[in-house]
Amino acid sequence: MDIQVKDTAGEAVGEIVLDDCVWGAPSNDALLHQVVVAQLANKRHGTHESQTRAQPAYSTRKLYGQKNTGRARLGSRRSPTMVGGGTIFGPHLRSYRQRVPKKMRQQALRIALSDKARDGRLTVLDGLAIESPRTREMSELVERLGIQGRTLLVVSNRDSSVSMSSRGLPGFEVSVADMLNPTITVRAANLVVTREAALRIDQLWGRASNASEAGK
Repeated sequence: MDIQVKDTAGEAVGEIVLDDCVWGAPSNDALLHQVVVAQLANKRHGTHESQTRAQPAYSTRKLYGQKNTGRARLGSRRSPTMVGGGTIFGPHLRSYRQRVPKKMRQQALRIALSDKARDGRLTVLDGLAIESPRTREMSELVERLGIQGRTLLVVSNRDSSVSMSSRGLPGFEVSVADMLNPTITVRAANLVVTREAALRIDQLWGRASNASEAGK
């Protein structure tokens, strides 16, 4: 697949050939949805807890007689109908973890990347170099590229200047190619990838990677 490459001024400077296996995968909304839901669920701690009627530190003595009071029958101060009593069907400690096979995660990422390429929301930069952290420099880059909405910038290696420059931009996120996943890719309206990061993505999830795994 041939993708146009732009410089930091927003001008086309050439093309790059990317792996169709990664950037031209057929859409599969069901698979993508399943993986994203599982990844979001796996981020939940599940540490919520509420008290049942057996746990509040109150006496179990019957508050008043069963009959002849004109009031509802009540057996304990711990009743869920009393203030400070137990909770009915409240949340308890649990794990939300969902197991997703490795090949499903990889294919979901390919689908997410391919959807961005098909929709024209993929921009490949020839290079990105920021000497010192400056939010204005990153903001001007976004403006020159004509990007609007939530944006994900993918770089090949960690760069503190790039990360700190984008920190003040609303809806702007930076990720390293090795840490890319379907969830952060899907929630971004635009995908900006440096040339080195695009080649790294092809190396990790392209045909060469599939062939090496098949040979194991």
